[in-house]
Formats: sequence, C-alpha cells, structure tokens
Amino acid sequence: MKFRANRLNTVKLIGIVAGACLPLASFGGLLLDQHLSVSPQPGMVWRSPQPMQIAEPSPPQTTAPMTLAALTDLALRNNPATREAWQAANAQAAALSMAEAGYYPTLDLNVPLTRGRTSINSSSGVSSSSTQTRLSPSISLGYVLFDFGARSASKQAASYGLLAANLSQNRTLQDVVLRVEQAYYQLLGAQQTVVAGEQTLKNVQVSFDVANARRQAGLATVGDVYQAKTLLAQSRLQLRKAQGEASKLKGALCNAAGLPVNAQLELAATDGQMPTQEVRYTIDEYLSKAKQTRPDLGAAEAQARAAHASADAATAQGRPTLALTVNGGKTFNNVQTDGFTNGSSSGTIGINLSVPLFNGFRTTNTVKQAEARAAQLDATRDRVALQVELDVWQAYYDLDTAQAAITSAHALLRSASQAREVAQARYQAGVGNMPDLVSAQASEASARMEVIQAEMAWYASMSQLNYSIGVFSSESESK
Repeated sequence: MKFRANRLNTVKLIGIVAGACLPLASFGGLLLDQHLSVSPQPGMVWRSPQPMQIAEPSPPQTTAPMTLAALTDLALRNNPATREAWQAANAQAAALSMAEAGYYPTLDLNVPLTRGRTSINSSSGVSSSSTQTRLSPSISLGYVLFDFGARSASKQAASYGLLAANLSQNRTLQDVVLRVEQAYYQLLGAQQTVVAGEQTLKNVQVSFDVANARRQAGLATVGDVYQAKTLLAQSRLQLRKAQGEASKLKGALCNAAGLPVNAQLELAATDGQMPTQEVRYTIDEYLSKAKQTRPDLGAAEAQARAAHASADAATAQGRPTLALTVNGGKTFNNVQTDGFTNGSSSGTIGINLSVPLFNGFRTTNTVKQAEARAAQLDATRDRVALQVELDVWQAYYDLDTAQAAITSAHALLRSASQAREVAQARYQAGVGNMPDLVSAQASEASARMEVIQAEMAWYASMSQLNYSIGVFSSESESK
C-alpha cells in the first residue's frame, strides 16, 4: 500500500484550514468556583445555588438558501470535530519534532555563584576572617554518536504516527461530509413528503366536497361522506407528522453543519427531479480503489508500522550508546581581605560509552509490551481491511437496489395517479363508489411516498458508497 502525506498538509485534499480553538476559559462561561463550595446534606439531591451561565455558541447564521456544497463547506469550517482532528495532527507533528531532537547536540550553560566566610582563631588570640565570592560559569556540549538505531526507530515511529494522524484527520472530514449529506437528503425528502402530503390533502378535500354535494343532492349516502371525512382527517394527520419530521431533520442538519439547532436554515430549491446516474464501475474495481483511498485503512497500517518501529526503539534502549562530551569553564575568586582576584580555566573533551547492565528487567518487559502492541495493531489493520470490503460491498448493492427502485416507484406512481383520476371521475359521474375512490387516493399517496423514498435512498446510498470507498463526492467518478 502506498501512502502520500506531508506533515500537516493532508488537509489540502479538500482545501480548507480548520479554525483555531476557543480559549478554554471562554467555553461555556462556567463559574465553577461559585458552585463547588456548597455540598448537599446526606441523602439529598444537590441543587445549584444559582443557575450556571452557559454562553451560547455563536457560529455564523445562515440567511440565504443553502446548497449541499455550501452546507458541506460550512460544516468543514465550523464543525468542532474538524478542529479536534486538526489539533490531534498538530500534537503528532510536535511528537515528530521531539523525536528528531535526538539528532541534535545538547548544549547546557551552568552559572553557579557562591559566597562564603571563613574565620580563623590563632593560639595567640589573634583572629582573622575572609569572605570569598566564587563565580564558576561553564558550558557543556553532548552529542550521541551511535545508539544502535534508537533515534532512527523513534523518529520512524513518530513519522508513522503523524501519517496516521493525518489520515485519521481525513477520515474525520469524510465523517463530517457524510453526516451533512445524509442529513441534507433526509431533510430534502421530508420537505418533499410535506409537498406530497399537501397534494394528497388537496385531492382528498375535493373528494370530500364532491361526496358532500352528492349527499345533499340525494345521490350519495352518508357513509360516503363519513369515509371521505375519515380519509380527510387521516391526510391532515399525515401532513402534520410530515411537517414535524421535517422540523426535526432540519435541526439534525444544523447540528451536522456545526450550527445551533434553531439556526435560520433554508435549503436552496432544486430544479425539479434530482438527476441520478448509473454506477460506472464494477464492485471489484470499487473494492480495489477502497484499499488505496480509505483513510482509516491507511491510518491502521501506519499505526501498525509505528508500533513495530516503537518495538525496535525499545530494543535499542537496552544496547550501548556512544556519546561525545565537551566541557569548558572558568572560575573567578574574589578574596576581600587581601584584595586580590584570581581565576582559573578548565576544559575537557571526551568520549563516553554507556553500557546498560541491569535495570530490573525493565527493558526486556518494555520490548515485550511493544511487540505485543505491534501484533495487536497488525490484527486491527486486518480487521479494518475486512470491514472496508464489507462496507463497499453493502453500499454498492444498496445503491444498485435503489437505482432499480426509482424506476419501479415512478411506474407505480403513474399507474396510481391514473387509477385515482379514473376513480374520481367515475364517482363524480355517479357510476363509481366511495370505497374505490378512497382506495385509489390512498394508493396514489403511497406511491408518491415510494418515489420520494426511492430517490432519497439513491442519494443516501451514493453518499455511503463514496464514504465506503474513502473519497468525496467530486472524486467518486475518477479512478
């Protein structure tokens, strides 16, 4: 498997830069110190002495109608999950820089300053004292010459860790995109359901008016009126449920985009029936592509390689190291009694060989732990690979089924609409009956729902297939 990732540049795949995190002190505005000082009595429920003031987030409000592309762009810039992934990649980049520090020399400056007083009492009773101030600055340099690959293994582990973080960041971005797309199509379907419900209610209202007029003219029974009235009440109830579901799904879409659930969000109008297209590639081609493009599979592979490199680094910790040491310093003495100052200089250069002999089997057990961790992540990578295949397989055939369902649903709606028109005309002409008309209207309403569900299922399945392959919608048709 080939990986292509630069340090913290993988986010350029979609051309966005996540925003900076809010300061911790400003998040929520929680005045915790005013609530920690009060404790409840035993057996009593704790209640806050005053409500905590939680600041409302203030992401951008949307006023103009939003397309799916605009909503996706907004979510990638505004959803907290993208900032979390970005900062995780930042942390891993810092870890790589820390690992690279082993290739640089260490330089230390020490500046000890001491002051002492000495008193001397002689046998003749004469005493003398002196005060001495000593300043001894020194500088030391150290550089590891050879360590049996410990630095190299640590750097390699950190590099794979950064690659895994970048790929995980990409998968997080794809998670956000999938959530937005799924919520968008669900809301769009719910809004179309409301329109279909309004059309059904309009048709049922016409039937009720006809039945009522025929009843007053003595051409229909009161049972016809009751049946039409029952269907009218059912249609109103279904419309109200559809409106409630649309409101609920609007909140879900706002949440996916990182907006408050009560944000003023309006979807841009679509131009009639949304287009669909045939699936271009075979299932085997999609399976092959997923192995190259799924970020979580690449991240699992990178994590496994990082674990193996960490095991190598742990092994190298138990081996000797050879280091160069250079020290230089100067000592200044000031003796106040005699009023003179003297000093001395010193300098050393050497080679230091350090050989670990025994540390309570710490190194041995560290290596065992690292090797077990590497074996665990190998198994995790294999599990993810199997899950990738299953995800692509299921999404592909869901999309294939949804494509076939669209054709069948439109044929069903055409025949149901024709049957309802015939039944309504027959009833108005006095040669039909109300049960036939009610049944025809119910069938037409059900067929409208089938069309809406089939079309939205196709787009949801297409989004899921792109997500399963590990690409964005604009990349789904490129190999």
